[in-house]
Amino acid sequence: YKRKTVKRRFQRSSQAAIERRRRLRVALPRVLNMYSTGPFWRTFLETLGIQKQNVVWSDETSEELWREGGKYGSIDPCYPSKVAQAHFHNLLFHHHEKKAINYILYPAMTHVDSPLENVMDKTSCPIVQGSPNVMAAAFTKEVDFFAERGIEYLMPAVTMLEPNLIAKQLFEAVEGPLRVTRDEVEFAVKEAFKALAEFEKRLQKRGRA
Repeated sequence: YKRKTVKRRFQRSSQAAIERRRRLRVALPRVLNMYSTGPFWRTFLETLGIQKQNVVWSDETSEELWREGGKYGSIDPCYPSKVAQAHFHNLLFHHHEKKAINYILYPAMTHVDSPLENVMDKTSCPIVQGSPNVMAAAFTKEVDFFAERGIEYLMPAVTMLEPNLIAKQLFEAVEGPLRVTRDEVEFAVKEAFKALAEFEKRLQKRGRA
C-alpha cells in the first residue's frame, strides 16, 4: 500500500442553508442523560449555526410540570424516565405555543462516559436508551402531536464514547433536516466534546471547593 496525504478545503453548506439554520428553533427535553451531557448538545447545535436563543430546553422538573404533562401512557418503571413525557408536553404545549419549534432532538444515548474504571462497559440503562422511542409512541399513539404542530422529532442512537462514530451518527441524523456538511458536523462534535470536558472540569472544581 502506498499512502498519500491529501489536503482539501473545509466543505461548508450553502449560504441559503446557513441563513435557514439561523431561523430554526431546536428543542431538547431536560431529562436523564441530557442533563449530564447538556453542554455537548447546546454547543453542537450552536456551532452548526442554530442561534443561542433558538436552542430551547424544557422547563425544570416540578410537581406542577408532572401533574400537567404526565398523562400520556408511559409505563416506564422509574420516575426519572417517565417524567420525560411531562417535558415533551411542556415543549409541545407551552414553548411551541409561544414561538414555533421546528425540531425536537432527543438522542438515544447507548453509551455515556463514567468516572468508574476497570468496568466491562459504560452503557446506559435500557430504560434510558429506549426513552426516546417511548416518547415517540406516547405522542403519536392517538394523535400525532409532532405532525399536528409541524415539528420533526429527531432521535438518533448515539454513543458518547466514540467521537468518530458519534460524528457519523449525528451527520446521518441531521444532514437532511439542518442541511449541513460532514465537515461541519465533525467540527461541531469536536467543539461539543471540548465544551463538555470544560463543564466537567468546572463541576469537579466546585465539588472540591
